[in-house]
Amino acid sequence: MSLASQRLIVPITARDKELVERKAAKAGKISTAEFVRRAALAYEPADEEALAELRALADGFADIHAATLAQLDRTDAALDAALAYFGRAAK
Repeated sequence: MSLASQRLIVPITARDKELVERKAAKAGKISTAEFVRRAALAYEPADEEALAELRALADGFADIHAATLAQLDRTDAALDAALAYFGRAAK
């Protein structure tokens, strides 16, 4: 039994409340309040180092994406030139 002596009021939409209640019911024989308490206490926000690493990865992917698009443009131009050349040669 909990010896809780404090109350936390959290505004929530009706839809979100239904979702939380469904999840609490799936979690077993615990109240919705206990489910929310456990979920909140288990939550650990990502630290700054992890976020910086993720940002660096995203930036790297952006660079790779730009390089890939540039290579595709060059390949497309070379293919157009080859098709034009062979189209003229076949005549």
